[in-house]
Amino acid sequence: MLSRRAVFRAAVFLLSSSLAIVSAAADGAAPFGIDKRPMPSGANLDTLLPAKVGAFARDPLAKDLKLKSDEDVNVTYRAGKDSIDVGLSKPDSIADARDAIQVTRDEAVQSKVPMAGSRTSLKTDPAYFHAHDFISWSRGTYFFYVKASSPESLAKFMAAFPY
Repeated sequence: MLSRRAVFRAAVFLLSSSLAIVSAAADGAAPFGIDKRPMPSGANLDTLLPAKVGAFARDPLAKDLKLKSDEDVNVTYRAGKDSIDVGLSKPDSIADARDAIQVTRDEAVQSKVPMAGSRTSLKTDPAYFHAHDFISWSRGTYFFYVKASSPESLAKFMAAFPY
């Protein structure tokens, strides 16, 4: 049997988690202006993951690399000491893309990513989760995530990323 204190703590955790899942910025804007960017299209990885994004250069793509629904394409961009790991997939449905965002949020919580100031919106297009040096988002059925070496390098990269 759970004590009242344990039940209270569980209720507070569940309530705060639920509020975080539907919360967005007070002004309603998506992080880094991702809601103002063009919708990705096609499956050409050189278009979806450009060789150059601002000061960042992408490592070469493997020759046989293809966009899939059930597996992420993972690439690394570099600029000096900054590194950016990007994942991309094209799930079969918008719901699946949004589920992937929820998974990244759950993993961030479990791995103790700093959550102060984090923002999540799962019922919008784009849907997104942003915390510290990480962001995941979807545009239609495209799912992206970016893990940067620092919040500053994330901001620089996202300022130039086309989608």
